[in-house]
Amino acid sequence: MKWLTAIMMATQIATAAVGATASAQTAPALTPQQKQELSTYDFKGAATALEAQANQPAPKPGPLTPIPPLTVPPVVSRNPVTQHSQTNTPADKGSEVPMNWRPPHAELNAAAVSAAEVSHQWETGVATPTPGADGRAVYIFGQGMPVMVCAPLRVCAIELQTGEHLESQPQIGDSRRWEITPVLSGSGLDETPLLIVKPIEAGLETDLIVSTDRRTYVFRLVSDPTRFVSRLSFQYPGEDAAKWAVFQARQDAAKHDAEAVAEQAREKDKRAGVVPLAENALDNLYFDYKLNGDAAYRPQQVFDDGLHTYLIYPNDGRFRELPTLLIQVNGKSELVNFRVENTNGGSRYIVDRLFDKAILVVGVGKKQTRVTITRATPYSGSTGKRS
Repeated sequence: MKWLTAIMMATQIATAAVGATASAQTAPALTPQQKQELSTYDFKGAATALEAQANQPAPKPGPLTPIPPLTVPPVVSRNPVTQHSQTNTPADKGSEVPMNWRPPHAELNAAAVSAAEVSHQWETGVATPTPGADGRAVYIFGQGMPVMVCAPLRVCAIELQTGEHLESQPQIGDSRRWEITPVLSGSGLDETPLLIVKPIEAGLETDLIVSTDRRTYVFRLVSDPTRFVSRLSFQYPGEDAAKWAVFQARQDAAKHDAEAVAEQAREKDKRAGVVPLAENALDNLYFDYKLNGDAAYRPQQVFDDGLHTYLIYPNDGRFRELPTLLIQVNGKSELVNFRVENTNGGSRYIVDRLFDKAILVVGVGKKQTRVTITRATPYSGSTGKRS
C-alpha cells in the first residue's frame, strides 16, 4: 500500500509541477510526513512493476453479464404525521403498498344500479338499420343506440334532419384520435346539417353526443381497419305522427270552411227564393205530379228530389191560413206536418217525405176547398225513391 500511496503522491507532485508552470498559485504544499515517505520510496522498482503489468496480454472477454432487472423502490408515505412520530422509531422509512390493494370506488345504491342497467341495455341493444337512398344506413331515431363504423383514411357522414340546427359543438369521448367536422348541404329550407367523422387509427371506440334545436343524438363510434359506413341518417316516427296531425287539422279546417261557405250559400238562396235541393237532387228530381181540384188553390209546381216533396205557390196571399196536408197511406188519411219558406218570388211548402197521393185542405165546413196531388209513378216504400 505504501508504494500505491507514493505513486499517488508522485502524481500529485507532477500535476503540481505542471500547474506551477501555468500558475504558481495552484501548487499544493507537501507535509513533512509526505516528504519523508518520498525520500525513502523505491521509484525505480515501482516503475519496473508497472511496465511488467502493461506488457501482459489482455484477458479474453468472457460471456456478457446479464443486465439485472429494474427494481422499483417501494412507495413511501408522504404524510408528515405518521405513527412513527408518536414513538421513538424513525418516521422517514415509510411502508410498502399491500399486494391486494385496489383503488377506492363509490358505492351504488339500488336506484343507481337500476339506472346503469337501463342505460347498458339501451347501449348494447341491437338497433338494426335499413337501406336508404344513395347508400344511406337508416336508423329509427330513439330505438337503440346507432353505431357509426368508420375506417382510417376514410370519410364517413352522419346526416341529420333537413332544417335542423346544431345548438352547440358536438361532444366526443376521444377528441384526440377522432375528428368531427360539421358541414352543410343544400340551402334555405332544404339546408341539411352533416357531421364528417374520421378516425386516426383502427381499433378505437368512443361515444358522441350531438345537440340540436329539435332533439339530442347519442352515437357509438367504432373504427375498423377496412369496414366503414359512408352515410348514416334517421327516420323520425314522431315527425310522421306530427305530419299526420297537421294533415288532419288541415282537412278539418277545409271541411269547416266548406260547411261555412255552404251555409252562406243556403242563406243567400233563401233570401233569393231559390228552392234548396237534397244531395244528388239533380239525379233524383221528379216532376210528374197530377193536380185535381180548385185551380185557385193548386200549387204552381209540385216535385220531389228523392227525399223531400216541394209545393210551390206564388206570393199572392191566397192563403189566409195555412192549409192542411193529408197523405193517403194504406187507404187511410194521415196528417203530415210541413214547413213553409217565404221568399221574394213566392212560398214553398216542404214535406220531409215522399207520397203517392195527398190532399191539400183549405178552410172548414161547406167552404172547405180540396186539392188532390197524385204521383204518377209510385215510389218504392219509405226510402222515397221511385220504383
